[in-house]
Amino acid sequence: MPGGVISALNVLCSHGDKVLLHSPTYIGFTMALQNNGCHIVHSPLVRDENGIWRMDFADMEKKIAEQKIHAAVFCSPHNPCGRVWEKREIERAMEIFGKHHVFVTSDEIWSDIILTGNKHTPTQSVSEFARQNSVALYAPGKTFNLAGLVGSYHIIYNSWLRDRVAKESSLAHYSDMNVLSMHALSGAYKPEAYQWCDELCETLTGNVDFAVNYIEEHFQGVETSRPEGTYMLFADCTGWCKAHGRTIEDVEHACWDAGVAVQDGKMFHGPCHLRLNLALPLTRVQEAFARMDKYVFNNPIVPNKGCCGDGG
Repeated sequence: MPGGVISALNVLCSHGDKVLLHSPTYIGFTMALQNNGCHIVHSPLVRDENGIWRMDFADMEKKIAEQKIHAAVFCSPHNPCGRVWEKREIERAMEIFGKHHVFVTSDEIWSDIILTGNKHTPTQSVSEFARQNSVALYAPGKTFNLAGLVGSYHIIYNSWLRDRVAKESSLAHYSDMNVLSMHALSGAYKPEAYQWCDELCETLTGNVDFAVNYIEEHFQGVETSRPEGTYMLFADCTGWCKAHGRTIEDVEHACWDAGVAVQDGKMFHGPCHLRLNLALPLTRVQEAFARMDKYVFNNPIVPNKGCCGDGG
């Protein structure tokens, strides 16, 4: 997916241009943009009184205007926060982008994995500006575990933009679809897979409910916003680390020592966060959280390498 983002941005930007992204930010975007000469400008998401991640529209517009930004990467559903943006939120974002002539690359790879009670709104559907000034990127990789195949694709309504992105994406001779990936893609989107995908989302909803409730009940000082899509959980350990004089690195090492694989949230611009993958059977999720309960968050002998402010 970062390859598709870069193909679009290489058409829309010059080297050294600034690109707006929301933070926390998927590490694939960070690496791809930096390696291709783009300067990232972050507009931090903020959690409201109900703990739901929201776009800060005032901050977005201020940075776009003051720094003369004309390209943005929009992640919908958002990775790593798991927000499924409401239609009105996308409409407001596109109004700001339209006002300031910002082209949009919309990564919607997670759009099949929507948890119970939520609905994905395609970015290009909210306005004529969004339709004509955006590149939407999709892939079956997350939903059907086909990430090892080259099977992502774009939807571009603006014919000039579509021709330029198609040309740009062909130059590396890397992103060409092969026969196996073509049949995997078409097979994944046949009606036979719809029921399986619905059942997957139900299973993931149960996993998320268990994980979020367990954290609230057992891990004092750890905060998380309930994901509405994706199968990732982004947990803020700031309160726990400060209360126990530990760093986020201490927490990560303790998790790995307990046999629980976690990701360092700092690479996603979460300063004291963990990123957890919940795409596994519920019994395995339960085992992982039981281990974290016993050996990490309620264990007084977690290795101490300093305080959170020093390294977290």
